[in-house]
Amino acid sequence: MLPRREACDHARMLPRRGAVLVVLVALLGPSPGCGGPGPAKPVQPGAGPPAAQPADGAPAPEALPLDRDYPRLAERAVQLYQEVAEAFRVADEDCAAASAKLGGLAAAYADVVAANAKVLHEGRAKELKQALGKYSDQFETAAKSIVQSPAMAKCYRDPAFTKAYDDLVGTPP
Repeated sequence: MLPRREACDHARMLPRRGAVLVVLVALLGPSPGCGGPGPAKPVQPGAGPPAAQPADGAPAPEALPLDRDYPRLAERAVQLYQEVAEAFRVADEDCAAASAKLGGLAAAYADVVAANAKVLHEGRAKELKQALGKYSDQFETAAKSIVQSPAMAKCYRDPAFTKAYDDLVGTPP
């Protein structure tokens, strides 16, 4: 039998789950009903900043690995959050739909999850948090949408949803 959970357990579940969400805790604080602010504005897919391009049209210099390229990792992490927020918005309270979308995002963002895990494992979270500062409004809006979503509120106890969520934001083996 599962232990009894409080009304805000779905929000507390997030910080314990993994690499990507560690930054979420630093930027957000508590969720609504747990002492947090009211509902967030809906996230518009593709509302993130455009990818950086060399100013002179020259080929990009040799790319750093994602876990060392903090600006690129921050941008991709924000994109991930925006896509999760949109998936949860569309799924509403449909746990199967939310789980399926999380599975697709886990494959598409495996490099982000792995890079975040490496950054955190190596004690470089401060550098990542600094890079995320540029996207703080977008990141906060997306993260609040995730935490406050009907999908998270309803599905956090659903085993398939929890597995899909853990696969996306958990530390890789």
